[in-house]
Amino acid sequence: MIERLTALGFTTQEARVYLALLEHPSATGYELAKHAGLQRANVYQVLAVLTDRNVVEQTSAGSPARFVAQPPAEVLGRIKRRTAEQADGLIADLAILGARQDPAGFFSLRGRDAVIERTASLVGEAGQRIAISLWAEDLDWLAGPLRSASTSGCQVVVNVFGATDLEIGEVFTHEEPARTVGGHLLHLAVDQTTALIGSLDEPVSAVFTQHPALVGIVEKLIRDETYLAAIYARFTDDLETEYGRHLVRLRSRFLPPDQAEQLISIVGFGADDQVTDLLT
Repeated sequence: MIERLTALGFTTQEARVYLALLEHPSATGYELAKHAGLQRANVYQVLAVLTDRNVVEQTSAGSPARFVAQPPAEVLGRIKRRTAEQADGLIADLAILGARQDPAGFFSLRGRDAVIERTASLVGEAGQRIAISLWAEDLDWLAGPLRSASTSGCQVVVNVFGATDLEIGEVFTHEEPARTVGGHLLHLAVDQTTALIGSLDEPVSAVFTQHPALVGIVEKLIRDETYLAAIYARFTDDLETEYGRHLVRLRSRFLPPDQAEQLISIVGFGADDQVTDLLT
């Protein structure tokens, strides 16, 4: 166990004292020196360090002083949380470093925290234009950065799937996420130089790049979604007369078969005769 504790940041002497104190609660420094096989002077130095780190606690102010070990779940829980926070921060920082070294490359992100942090960072770094497509629930963590960017003078174009009261930039609303196919996707283009494409379904992942070809594709995708939302809002009745509710007859023709079936099930069997015909 000493080796396992040292792997988590304990010195060998600290690990010995902590283990000895777990086995012998309320021990004195003299007693711990015997149990841990250390000199008394070294034990008191170690106890001072562990007390400062809230790993052990002095239970008496008299002489001799006695000590108890903090519960392992509490001590190791703090280490676990701190390590996870440091790792998440390092993932984002290293991704940024890599992007600066090779701006034409593609860089992957894994995990929700890393994707959220990188997305917010890109929005915060924008100088001229932000174009984004996201679900309404994503605004819980991105509305603030988008608002700050808009206030600083950036053009902000937002395609939102679901209801929102966002009042910054140009906002175009689409169907509720429950009526979408393809999963929980996130598309972002910043200053026409950087793009991020992410999936917020588990396992959460994303790729971001400054490759001009991919940035152009993401920009066009978001623009096309904007055009569609604006046209659909203006000509809803005509479009649904021609193509069915939620444009199901048009959309299902070009979706992969499994997603076409999902779309039809979302719209509803028997929504009209032509939808029913699609199933046969």
